[in-house]
Amino acid sequence: MKKYARVVDGQVDNIFETSNPITEEFPTDQVWVDVTALPRIDYSWNAVNTDGVWTFTDSNPWAQPSELAWQMRMAREQRYLKVNTTLDSTALQYKVDLGVATAADEAALLAYKQFFIDMSSVNKQPGYPLTVTWPEIP
Repeated sequence: MKKYARVVDGQVDNIFETSNPITEEFPTDQVWVDVTALPRIDYSWNAVNTDGVWTFTDSNPWAQPSELAWQMRMAREQRYLKVNTTLDSTALQYKVDLGVATAADEAALLAYKQFFIDMSSVNKQPGYPLTVTWPEIP
């Protein structure tokens, strides 16, 4: 899995993780930089390309993550926590794996899998991260 930052007007405006080439996920006219090796990066960081080498800096290195970044992480984590708790307590995947799932169990598991797929695409929405339509939790 690689981590990429989209650069717009000299700042990071999107962060995306994928195992696919980034050009398969987004239009090729967007500037995406592989930031997998960086220990930390956040929205609104300054991005400078000097002779093909990108550097990223926080305008205030002592600041906590931005309010927007914090809100996005909390919203995402709350959804994942709720779904993972439900999946753990219902053992849907195990029921399917062992062949003891009902049709309703199988449908529920597919709905949860679709939820995870939809969550992985949240940052592809137009207007992200300023506007987000979160997927419904099954």
